[in-house]
Amino acid sequence: MAVSIPGRSDADPVATLLLRSGIAALLLCALAAFTIPRSVPGTLIEYYFFHQDFWLLGAGGLMLCVLSRFDVGDRPLALGPWHLAGATLLIAVLAYAGSFVVMEHYALSRDEAIAEFAAETFQRGEMARAVPRGLNSLAEAMMPWTGGWAANGIWMPGYLPGNSLLRAGAGLLGDRFLAGPILLVIGCAALWTSARKIWPDRRDAATVAVVLALTSTQVVATAMTPFAMTAHFALNALWLVFYLRRDLMGHVVAIAIGLLASGLHQIQFHILFVSGFIVWDLASGRRRTALLYAGACFGYLVFWDQVYSRYLLALAFGPLPFVAGPEIPFYLQIRRAADRIGDLQPISNLARFAAWQNILLLPLAFVGARGLQDDEGKPTIAVAFAVSCMIGLLLMLYQGLGYGYRYLHGVIPCFCLLAAGGWVRLSTQRGRSIPAVLLWAACGFAIVFTAPLALTLSHRFLHPYATAYRLLRGADADVVLIDGRGGAFIEDLARLDGPIAQPILLDMSYVSLADLHRLCTTGSVMVFDQVQARPLGIMFGGDAGKYERHLTNGRALMRRWHCGRPVPLPLPAPVPLPPQT
Repeated sequence: MAVSIPGRSDADPVATLLLRSGIAALLLCALAAFTIPRSVPGTLIEYYFFHQDFWLLGAGGLMLCVLSRFDVGDRPLALGPWHLAGATLLIAVLAYAGSFVVMEHYALSRDEAIAEFAAETFQRGEMARAVPRGLNSLAEAMMPWTGGWAANGIWMPGYLPGNSLLRAGAGLLGDRFLAGPILLVIGCAALWTSARKIWPDRRDAATVAVVLALTSTQVVATAMTPFAMTAHFALNALWLVFYLRRDLMGHVVAIAIGLLASGLHQIQFHILFVSGFIVWDLASGRRRTALLYAGACFGYLVFWDQVYSRYLLALAFGPLPFVAGPEIPFYLQIRRAADRIGDLQPISNLARFAAWQNILLLPLAFVGARGLQDDEGKPTIAVAFAVSCMIGLLLMLYQGLGYGYRYLHGVIPCFCLLAAGGWVRLSTQRGRSIPAVLLWAACGFAIVFTAPLALTLSHRFLHPYATAYRLLRGADADVVLIDGRGGAFIEDLARLDGPIAQPILLDMSYVSLADLHRLCTTGSVMVFDQVQARPLGIMFGGDAGKYERHLTNGRALMRRWHCGRPVPLPLPAPVPLPPQT
């Protein structure tokens, strides 16, 4: 497709790429807008798209089309490493400030709350937290997602410990929310190092890789939160630095980093990242290296699933009582995966991921993914990056709460390096460097439009939950029961984030009727449901699932017992009267 641009040759591949990418972004936006209301109506997916991603993706597509129509000159990219280091530190400082201003120092999702609970436990020098006597039957209601360990009298996080250990280390520095910005700096430094190793004579490629990461709103926003994904981004980028050394020490350190990365919270994310490099090694005839890392991945599975979970924890705290019910048959797992494809969730997930990135990331990554062979026909490292990204794109599961599409966060280093390769490839095709102003225009759009809008909308979503949590913590009661049917994700308000103090917050889904009667007859009980959630601005959509009947019966009994006052809402500030004359 030829593009006629004043002052440029019609064959300019950059202009063609920009226009085609802009049109593709607008088509993706339109496709998501058409399919989401029909496939997943009334869900968080629909809310996210029409309240956030539609505007980000649509504006990004238009910006790409606009950039394709301008002559941006031929001035090459020139940015010294010290300037880039300063920019990285500045973004890290802004991410830490955002943990207060945007995220209100609040762990919104249950994933984040569990990470914070575990980090606080580790910070005290403990692996688990003992359930106080008399609260055993309420242990799971106080801190859901602790597996079956509550039956052993302890709270043990349901995730692997790596991310929480890193956050505990940051807590020793003064604030656990320092972990995200520090890991962001580590990840970008590793990204620079790897790019310089891959393209030793093209410093502009390293600059492009790091700048695209720093101007990814997803990367910056996630660094403001307790999510494990910033650690995945950093450790995967660091793993690549040592993998590229191609010596014994490099492989040993890379495998050690992989052990920590696979144990951050769920084991599959690092293995997904490494899989592309195993494929590249096999395609390049390095079978021993491929077998080494395939064996390492198998070792991670054995260590975290068997040695750590089945042996070390059981040795310290007793055997884990498996109470989760029968294993789901394989055919039902296949059916669930097919249902997600039938719901067209990959479309909405891709739209969300694209909307939160620098607008040049995916267009340049697409070009980079075409350079799978060098001039001699040998597979290039682009094979590794492309395979890891493709596997991530094919496994687009429902993520729930998050900023951008966080399940691809661990392969963002691959996307950035593919984009750097695309920058080099396009420069070669043009016979001269891509103009620096193109990159700065895209970064300016991210800084002036994408990040402010996305973060403002994210804060608008989070603020009612943070307000509700502060309200519950100040309630004048012994116990606050949270009825999860009252609003989307309000059950996540039940958590432990410090010493046990009144009021105790309980997810009512896990409170037995016998415990409910005991609480109502021995103490002061309040209830948080839609009566409070709606006025606070919490999104509609609470779903009790299999606990619906239990909650209905429990609330009926509470009405019979005259138990459970509503948590009082704060009164609006009085309007001052005009002075008397």
